[in-house]
Formats: sequence, C-alpha cells, structure tokens
Amino acid sequence: MKSMISRKLFGFTEKFRGATVVNPVRDGPRTGGLQQFLQNLNHKGQGEGVAVEVGEEAPVRSASPLMQIESFLFALTNANQDGRVVVQQQGTLAQCSLKFLMLNPAVHFCEVLQDCRSVIIAGGTMQPVSDFKQQLLIAAGLLPERIVEFSCGHVIPPENILPIVLCSGPTNQQLEFTYEKRGRPDMMDETGRILVNLCNVVPGGLVCFFPSYEYEKLILDHWEKSGLLPRITAKKKIFQEPKRASHVEQVLSEYSRCIKFSGQNSGALTGAVLFSVVGGKMSEGINFSDDLGRCVVMVGMPYPNIRSPELQEKMSYLDHTLPKTHGVSAGKVLIENLCMKAVNQSIGRAIRHQGDYASVLLLDHRYSRPSVLAKLPHWIRTSTEVKQNFGPAFASIRKFFHMKKSQS
Repeated sequence: MKSMISRKLFGFTEKFRGATVVNPVRDGPRTGGLQQFLQNLNHKGQGEGVAVEVGEEAPVRSASPLMQIESFLFALTNANQDGRVVVQQQGTLAQCSLKFLMLNPAVHFCEVLQDCRSVIIAGGTMQPVSDFKQQLLIAAGLLPERIVEFSCGHVIPPENILPIVLCSGPTNQQLEFTYEKRGRPDMMDETGRILVNLCNVVPGGLVCFFPSYEYEKLILDHWEKSGLLPRITAKKKIFQEPKRASHVEQVLSEYSRCIKFSGQNSGALTGAVLFSVVGGKMSEGINFSDDLGRCVVMVGMPYPNIRSPELQEKMSYLDHTLPKTHGVSAGKVLIENLCMKAVNQSIGRAIRHQGDYASVLLLDHRYSRPSVLAKLPHWIRTSTEVKQNFGPAFASIRKFFHMKKSQS
C-alpha cells in the first residue's frame, strides 16, 4: 500500500482501456485495453490515432478493482473507535455493499492544524457550521476561541427577497409534513390549494421542492385524482425533474422556453411550475435566476433517512463522544443540520445576481422554531416572516410581486 502501485496501474489502465465490451462467442476474440494500446504503438509513425466512443448511458466501471480493496484495507488501519465497517445485504450480490465509515475525521485533520499557521475552510452554502467547528476543529484539539467565523451578506438588497414560514393553509389546516402525517389526504389537498393560489400571483417560474421522489409521486397522483392538478395547469405548465441525468438539460430548456413564451404572450398561461426533489438533480448547481425562479416552495422538512445504517452509526458515535447542545443530543443536532443544509442549498437556487428577486415559502410550522430559524443563512433569516395563517402570507406575496411589476 505504501508504494501506491495499484493507483499507478489504475491511472494507466483507465487511460488506455478498451472502448467497448464484446461477446467473444458472437464477435470472435478481440483485444482491448492495454493490449489494444500496445498494438497501436506499431502505428504511431503512420499517424494513426485511437478513437474511443462511450455511450451516453454507459455505466462507469473501475478498471482496477484492487484499488477499491486497497482503499478499504487502508481504512482499516484507523483505530477501532474512529470507524465502522458497514455491510448492507440486498436481493442480489451486485446490490450488496461493504463500506468503511469514518466517524472521526478530526483524527486526520489534526495533522493539518498542527502543520499550518492558519486554516481557511470556505464554501458557498455551509450553514449551519456547527458540525465543522465541533467535529473537525474542536475535536482535533483546537480551542474554541481560536476559531473565527465569517459570513458575508448577499449582493441583493433586503427588499428583493420575501422568505415566509407558513404554518397553516387556506382552510386553516396546520402544515406538518412528518412521515406519519404528510400522506394524509387533507394535508395533500391543503398543499395543492396553496400552489393553486400561488400560481395566480407568481409570475414566470415557480420551483417546488418535495422531500423525496416517493412523496412527489404520491402527492401528484392524489392531485390528479382530486382535480387540483388541472387547476394548476390552467395557470402554469407543469414540468417534473427527470429520473435520468441526461434528460435534465432538455427539461430545463423546455421549462425556460415555456416561461419566455408566456411572458411574451398575454394569455391564460402565466409561466411554468417545476416539481423537484431536495437532494436531487436540480437542488444543487442549477441556477433558477430571474423569471426561471420567482418563487421557491419547500414542502416540509427534508430530514435524512434515520433508518440508514451509516446515519445510525454516526448518531450513536456523536451521542457518546460529544456533549448535548441546549439539552439536545449531538445525534439529533446532526439530523437537523443535515436537513437545513439541504434546505439552504435548494432555496438559494432562485437568487443569483444583484438585480434578481424572489419569494421563498417554507411550508411547515416547524420552520418557525427558533433553533430551526437560526440555521437559515443570515441574508435570508433577517428578512424571514413567520405567518400563522395563509391569508396574511398570500397578501404579502401578492403585494411583493405587484410592487416589483410596477418598478419594472
């Protein structure tokens, strides 16, 4: 492992691996990968090249399985208390996995802290940052008073964003999208009524994030049966996040074209609505600037799967090694931080430049808790309004877009 010979072979074989996989019975014996490279060396002087064509959906396979084994064995050299071996058994052998889960990253990061005079950890959406400070810095032996936290504001003026925490819907149904309650018909109906009302006042594009693909399918099927979906499509054309990554660009192009067409024609259609999933293909790295994202709706709080073996091990480790924060265990703090990091990534998709403006609607009364509000980015938190009832929230949104329209 010290020589890193497997990594060197990996890089070499990746560069010169074969372009296709053939059936030796059907196609006859062919050479590929390294053999093909050696054969092509004879034609170098004749100016012949090697063309490699990979299909769009071709699976990416490691050229050196030994590299994975080496990495796993190297991980096992960590102390027993710092890591866990997680075995997941599925229906077939190909679906099973064997992982090493590093529970204490500070054991390696402390070397960086010891050798450097200053360490800067920078990023875009890092809030809440308590995980970094507690698990990476303080756990590595750094004194809390030596940690300096800096978060700059946003380039947009405060009046260009309207974040609202909505606690109840149009029929005064309290919004609480826990796993036990979110599948109730009355909860899904109330969410649909909110979107129908929003489509009447929000110009351009409306991006709606659901906590999971399963819930997105469940609620859309329910709206179609209840008749709420046609009421939405009467004002905005519906687009859904595709399941295949290769189709994302096509959906975004059609979504953008629909919004542009609606803005140029004074018809019944006022734009488009895009249904997406937190942590999916469109919650990070996609810019819904200007009319592409005038309103972002977050349905519920996207807590991670607490039944995940990796998450259970991490929570158990933190509960045994870190103190409670305001009476809350370190494992529960981790769950809430992961949730809010995902929320912050998603709602930040709409505001992309100084002249941009948008409304952000957080659908769940749990967002009004001080501990949760404190984990929103500062530039959003300072403008956030908590609305117990739908009427005042809808009036604020309507006034916000009416004012922006009059200024344009």
